[in-house]
Amino acid sequence: MRAPLFSLVFVFFAVGCATAPAKQAVNDSIATVNTAEQLGASEVPQAAKALDYAQHEVAWAKALLINGRHERALLMAQRAESDAALAIVIVRQHKAREAVEQAATPGTTAPNP
Repeated sequence: MRAPLFSLVFVFFAVGCATAPAKQAVNDSIATVNTAEQLGASEVPQAAKALDYAQHEVAWAKALLINGRHERALLMAQRAESDAALAIVIVRQHKAREAVEQAATPGTTAPNP
């Protein structure tokens, strides 16, 4: 009687441990996507493309999590976070390039960051 109870508790513990990293990864990817949106990634064409990929990947990760595919959800969430981070880098690069071009133009002043 004790062995089946122990194995049942172990299974619930193992399943609970498997879902936590996937849920955290999905939440992290959502936060990174939100940051990219707030920085204006949708206004820069290359960044908008990376942001679009990230948004779709977050949706896939959520669906995989709901369907119990925790390992795949974790991987998809990591992919979404990477694409959102890429969008952030592209936006920052674009803004820096604009600031340099504006500073190089005679008669204009560089904006204060």
